[in-house]
Amino acid sequence: MKVKRRDVPENHALDNVVADPFLRDILLSRGINDPKDLDPSIKNMLHYRDLKDITIASKTMADAIEAHEHIRIMGDYDVDGMTGTALGVLCLRAFKHDNVSFHVPSRYDNGYGLSVKMVEKAIADGVDLIVTVDNGISCHEAVSFAKEHGLKVVITDHHEPTAILPDAIAIVDPKRVDCAFKSKNLCGVGVLFYVLIATRAELIARGYFKDLNSAPAMGQFLDLVAIGTVGDVVTFDANNRRLVKAGLMRMHQGSAQLGVRALSEVSRVNLENITTSNIAFDLCPRLNAAGRIMISDNPSVKCLLSSDGNDAMELARRLDMINRRRGDYERVYLAEAREEAKVNHGKSSVVVFKPNWLCGVAGLIASRLKDSFGTPCFVFAGDGEEITGSARSVPGFPLASNLSQIDKEYPGLLLRFGGHAMAAGATIKKTDIQKFREIFDEKAQQILAEGGEEIGIESDGELPPSHFCLDFARALEYFGPWGQGYPEPVFDGIYEIEDIKPLGTGRSLRFKLANSKIAFYALRFRANAREKTLLPGMQVHVAYALAVDRYYQNERLAIIIKAIEPI
Repeated sequence: MKVKRRDVPENHALDNVVADPFLRDILLSRGINDPKDLDPSIKNMLHYRDLKDITIASKTMADAIEAHEHIRIMGDYDVDGMTGTALGVLCLRAFKHDNVSFHVPSRYDNGYGLSVKMVEKAIADGVDLIVTVDNGISCHEAVSFAKEHGLKVVITDHHEPTAILPDAIAIVDPKRVDCAFKSKNLCGVGVLFYVLIATRAELIARGYFKDLNSAPAMGQFLDLVAIGTVGDVVTFDANNRRLVKAGLMRMHQGSAQLGVRALSEVSRVNLENITTSNIAFDLCPRLNAAGRIMISDNPSVKCLLSSDGNDAMELARRLDMINRRRGDYERVYLAEAREEAKVNHGKSSVVVFKPNWLCGVAGLIASRLKDSFGTPCFVFAGDGEEITGSARSVPGFPLASNLSQIDKEYPGLLLRFGGHAMAAGATIKKTDIQKFREIFDEKAQQILAEGGEEIGIESDGELPPSHFCLDFARALEYFGPWGQGYPEPVFDGIYEIEDIKPLGTGRSLRFKLANSKIAFYALRFRANAREKTLLPGMQVHVAYALAVDRYYQNERLAIIIKAIEPI
């Protein structure tokens, strides 16, 4: 277990704002040096004016609304794209524009992004304006085809743009090099949210609404923005934290969309206490499941759009069943993958492939294999000449940079690739699987043998005994939400196991830990095989986080173990 204590910069910017020096250090170590960044109020969110092309995008949409043109929201099959699609449709309906439709492609049909085939369908359906969400920045051919056939296209995206941009009427993407918007971390639904705010302002300026009070409040859609932002694992800078926190507050107040309420109910999540963890591990998997397996339609967006409670519950239950079915696929594939891995894995990595596996489940299998074998894992699927793989890594082996290096050293091996340090994907020829397996393992062996390139667990130090309390857990919660780029506070220390008990089915463990300063109970969810062999009396190094456990109207401190190993 590689643990590094976080460095705290010499900075006194928060001295008069945060009284607790231990809490102040936690915030400073995450780059918070402006007291304004600690204010979670949505009124302090960045203004839309600095987004490049926002004016022409909002004017184009306002023109289409006033002319009652057919607007189609073109989304994506992940949580970000689907919440963005629902946002676009619901918001336009709130603007009293009912001539709106949507399309979310299938991972197994049209694939990612706006395609010529989708534009052809839009032409046949009489669409006048296409608005993309979470895609479009690299869809040159489809955008050009649309323009040639008289369709207007407004792109809203958050992915890295190419050197030459598509020929759309407007392209709103904070990652454009000529975009002055201070936050580059908006997700797809966040970008469209800003475009719709600007569109509302444009409509108000034109006198479209009878009066200002009749203009719909944009806050009613913040639950969708929060879910998409959490689901897309974008950096939680100050602006994204404000959007997510505002969305959480609306859900806590019972103001979520009917579909979100239904999803929460089938997920057994209490909306009054919903957290970013509930969104990430309960809601998002159910929304994502429909895009992971082959089904005739995708009920996720329909669920989010539902205006009838019974309808929403029926769709949410269907999503729950699809997620269970996805789980069945995952269990079968995982058993096969583990057998395959035993035969084919090298000393430092696992690369497995079967043509019958669904590529939508490959990333989940890779994650499970990574946990089991403790090595970087690549899972390939597909029965064509090209096969697609999803990878998950371990601390010390960043996938994106190593795939880039492989691409440089072995041109043509990787047909397509992309991703981040811990999760990535690649497409190769089926005939190259063994070659890729050997090269990937050689790279992993070399990097990991050198001690790796990244730290496994970053800790905020040993938690003082006085801070093992509900008040401190509440304070941490207040300065959240925590997420990518603004990591949840984690503490570490050496303790003795005084007691250990399995919970429920035995997958989780409840520890009683103690040292000369403190004794406390802590939970380890989904303990691995090695952790289940720990015994009372052992000295262990533990990394853990604090949480507020809410049960009905009661609150209590919860300590969640992130990693534990014997000394």
